[in-house]
Amino acid sequence: MTRITVLGAGNGGQALAGDLASQDFEVTLFEHPQLEHKIADLKKSKTITLTGIMEKKGHLANVTTSAEEAIKGADIIYFLAPSFAQKPILESIAPYIEDNQKLVLMPGNFGSLVFRSHLKKIGNTTSLKMAEADTMPYACRLEALGRVNIWGIKQHLSIATLPGNQTETFISQIQQAFPIQLKAAPNVIAIGLYNTNMILHCPTMIMNVGRIESENGNFRFYGDGMTESVCSVMEAMDRERMFIGEALGIDLLSTMDDMKKLYNLEGKTLRETILNNSVYCGHGTDAPTSMNYRYLIEDVPYLLVPVSALAQKLGIAAPTINSIIHLSSVVNGQNYFETGVGLKELGLENVSVEEMRTL
Repeated sequence: MTRITVLGAGNGGQALAGDLASQDFEVTLFEHPQLEHKIADLKKSKTITLTGIMEKKGHLANVTTSAEEAIKGADIIYFLAPSFAQKPILESIAPYIEDNQKLVLMPGNFGSLVFRSHLKKIGNTTSLKMAEADTMPYACRLEALGRVNIWGIKQHLSIATLPGNQTETFISQIQQAFPIQLKAAPNVIAIGLYNTNMILHCPTMIMNVGRIESENGNFRFYGDGMTESVCSVMEAMDRERMFIGEALGIDLLSTMDDMKKLYNLEGKTLRETILNNSVYCGHGTDAPTSMNYRYLIEDVPYLLVPVSALAQKLGIAAPTINSIIHLSSVVNGQNYFETGVGLKELGLENVSVEEMRTL
């Protein structure tokens, strides 16, 4: 029996843990010790119920806040937590990583590069196999502890290993223990650029800041917040993202075409495609109630900032991306250009573009 550990007990982590447990995999769910109070009841029941388009119930083998207990003996380790939780969680498990374990970050957001640097720093030489996916399988919301409403499930996920020449083998080793089809991407930098959350979420937050703060999130983030003008800004950011990919030899889909492919949609424009997506627009109000929300505090420092840094290294102008980073910084009283993930954290500061591709 494949032993699986899911790191992160939020909506995505509980959805995956419940789904895999319902298929009789031996699943351990881990949460950081600082959040132990949030999973106290789940540690007792060890049961996750999925509702919505999936009606399932999964019984977990274990729910724990012990990194050693979670990692020991696991065959596959799935990380489904916000990117700002990558550092504390991954550093907590690093001493217990074993040979030949497989770690998948969803979404990766360049996290494998950061974690590789940390493992080298602490002298961990185990043969851990790492991969990143561009997103997580489900569009879902946590209704209560141990109960997740699944709005939609993607057609496939793109994935790449570090280094990228191991991806096909890695997929063959984990596909049976994954809920949807996995498709190979060129490398983990491509995976970071594939993640269109930065295009969908960040400008919509900034351009709806008055509404978010005055209406307390009482509108549909996608259906109402992504107007024609907002979509125009998204498309400008998208063009900059795709120019960066082209310079690195990576063929990127537009956000519109990516959404069509993931959810089997139609639409002549980005706005029309968004409105045709029942996963995003088929339910009630769902907008954030604050600007201190993961659509900014995750997607800006862990996606837009490294993408901006790559653009600068490549000599590509990214004025729209940089404007959204700057406005996000002003709104949240941060300097995301300084606090976000740069080339130094990725281990790419002192390498040439060609060396970066090879690495």
